[in-house]
Amino acid sequence: MRFEIMNAGKVKLCASLCMWLGIVTWIGNVKLHLWSVFVQQSTERDVVFSVLNEQVHFSKRHAPENAGLRDGKTFNIRSPVIRNNVIEHRVFWSAWLDSLSTRVFGVEHERKWREQVRDARVVVLEAGCGRPTNRLATFADGTRACVRYGIDADQVLGETLSYYLAELLGISNLPPLALSKLNLSSEQWASVRGNIEALEWSPNAIVSLTEFIPNVTGVFIPLHLRKQQGGGLQLSAETISNMTATYLVELMQWSDLIIFDYLTANFDRIVSHIFSLQWDARVMERTTNNLLKTINGHLLFIDNEAGLVHGYRVLDLWERYHRLLLSSSCIFRRSTVRRISEMKRSGNSAKLLYELYRAREPLARELGSLSEEHALTLQYRIDVVYKHIKQCTEIM
Repeated sequence: MRFEIMNAGKVKLCASLCMWLGIVTWIGNVKLHLWSVFVQQSTERDVVFSVLNEQVHFSKRHAPENAGLRDGKTFNIRSPVIRNNVIEHRVFWSAWLDSLSTRVFGVEHERKWREQVRDARVVVLEAGCGRPTNRLATFADGTRACVRYGIDADQVLGETLSYYLAELLGISNLPPLALSKLNLSSEQWASVRGNIEALEWSPNAIVSLTEFIPNVTGVFIPLHLRKQQGGGLQLSAETISNMTATYLVELMQWSDLIIFDYLTANFDRIVSHIFSLQWDARVMERTTNNLLKTINGHLLFIDNEAGLVHGYRVLDLWERYHRLLLSSSCIFRRSTVRRISEMKRSGNSAKLLYELYRAREPLARELGSLSEEHALTLQYRIDVVYKHIKQCTEIM
């Protein structure tokens, strides 16, 4: 009898111990969960766009290998944590998504192309490449390029400086460019002298040559930008869950294009669409001017003749629409933000631009560069973009 009572006591003691152990474990799990939430929120607060040292600080995060699927497949996003695989700290495209995007034109490819076409013999000069003043040139080796004569030299200068500004920003969506002089007695142009004279192009004028890219299609302004003009591009977990990796990489290129077109004041692309909304409610449903897409999904920012020079000259007519376009996006590529920060810190972006342009282009001195007034305009617009990015980090 005593033995049975002792056994019953042991059973009750074990049961009590198990119950208390379970309670303690549950409390520990709750505390651990609350601590993880606190750490996550603290990490988000630690992301600061610093005005004092003009640098962007980011905590290092790496998306898991199975975070999403590559081109053509939708993401499986079920929580805000997974959403961070696409957008980090609410305003930056993630490093994981950025890794899916490659350079459109490699640095070595651009260098070789420039060296090749500067002295290559043109054998055919025919209509093509947009404006009536442009021509499609075929070289002796079969290479083709768009020749832009321009209504005046400022358009060739704007095209050229826009190309090198994109390089300063780390944006590789502009086809390789080189300058050439129309010396009709030179080996390069002698075979098409008759065509040039028929076009009434001025002898010894400087033209730009840009690589001709075949098999391209027109591009529509993304629906998310059309709907949120002026309100900031915001992507929720629900909207991202229905997007493909291909589409998100395209949106990332659009965020670069919006910054690029604001800096260059290029009104002959998206801004002209915004302007036309006054009398054409369906203009956004048509393809964008001077923007093409390759079979690999890369966007091509072409025909930048209105940028920097002519665009700055007519700012009073277009600035309202440039500001609307800039305000339409509050998500950025971190590498682009870094370049903007560096150019603001330099205080002399026009000098950086001219040094790069002169180093790469033998005809730079002859064609010229930005006026002092336009150099100040470029720096001012760099500052405006920097301020816009800062405001987005604070608001979001």
